[in-house]
Amino acid sequence: MTAIREKAYGIWQRHSWQDYYRYMKHTGLGLHALGLKRGENIGIITNNVPEWLFSELGCQSVGGISLNLFTSSIAEELYHSLSRIKVSYVIAQDQEQVDKLLGVQEKLSHVRRVIYIDPTGMRTYRDNPWLLSFSDLLGLGENLDQQKPDLFFTELQKGRRDNVAIMIQTSGTTGISKLAMLSHRNITEMASKWIETLPNPFGSNWISVSPPAWIVDQMWGVGVALLGGMSMNFPEMPDTVTEDFREIGPSFIITSSRFWEDLASRIMVKMNDAGVIKRGLFDISTKIGRKVVELQSKKETVPGYLRLVHRIASIAIYRPLLDRIGCGGFQSAFTGGHPISPDVILFFRAIGLNLKQCYGLTESGGIFQVQPDGEIKLESVGKPLPR
Repeated sequence: MTAIREKAYGIWQRHSWQDYYRYMKHTGLGLHALGLKRGENIGIITNNVPEWLFSELGCQSVGGISLNLFTSSIAEELYHSLSRIKVSYVIAQDQEQVDKLLGVQEKLSHVRRVIYIDPTGMRTYRDNPWLLSFSDLLGLGENLDQQKPDLFFTELQKGRRDNVAIMIQTSGTTGISKLAMLSHRNITEMASKWIETLPNPFGSNWISVSPPAWIVDQMWGVGVALLGGMSMNFPEMPDTVTEDFREIGPSFIITSSRFWEDLASRIMVKMNDAGVIKRGLFDISTKIGRKVVELQSKKETVPGYLRLVHRIASIAIYRPLLDRIGCGGFQSAFTGGHPISPDVILFFRAIGLNLKQCYGLTESGGIFQVQPDGEIKLESVGKPLPR
């Protein structure tokens, strides 16, 4: 069964659950071989790639604590975050992130090694003893596993549910961003509550489009996906997300309001450029959909004739459109992180996408309030998750 899919050079690479476990195990043992001690911190500066999961879970398995940082951070921001908690090791995505760290290396005396994932452009860096490739890290872990086959389980069993698992940056809306400390219990409890609200998550597809440094991808990519047995999917790049949606057919997605606002804007621009007939049919069908959604949100009865024309519009207009933008397979889609216009929610629900608002806090372990199906109010974030 597929645990992870990653698109590279236009081809989806698949990893089984056994592969997932092996890479995670060897990453953790590799860090242990380098000298990572229980309770020490590692920094992770990556894109949405499988190595993020291998690094985070591998580190936690041998007693480390992970801190994910945004790849868009400048060198001084990385220095500030890494030095606050005296990070011992850093997993960096590529040459760009390595160059930022090299620029502040003198101030990062507590960082013993920097491990880079993408070797592109790194050939001239190989003589730098501070740097190590991710493939070499896996090799260290594999060798240690062969020498001490029981070591990983021994370290794993030392962990406790209330140990700190991750540190994650808060939004910083009221001042300087702080670091929230979340335990393994925080993550698994929040994930289990979400799973109670989802229809048959096992084997479903989750697509990772939000930064790993955001609490949403921590809660879902690490918590819900693992606890619910969901397949993780990593797009090749932000520009290919819509195409990747169509190829994968994800079942669930949570992303920021900006994503949905941009998608709605692109749809409207394309429809305005369409022919008169297509544009007219689209306008009529969205008016029908909006009327149905408005009645449903007020819990009023939808007249029979309106249900009929809405059904016809769904088959003729909505479904082809949703398939075109890669959203035809969504059971539920969620928006959070920033306020979103009710008009955007209304638009997507009118064309048949089950888009719902949710609300949460980094300090609380993620999203704890969501709109249940059948109880959608356009200007509400819904109800708390079950206790």
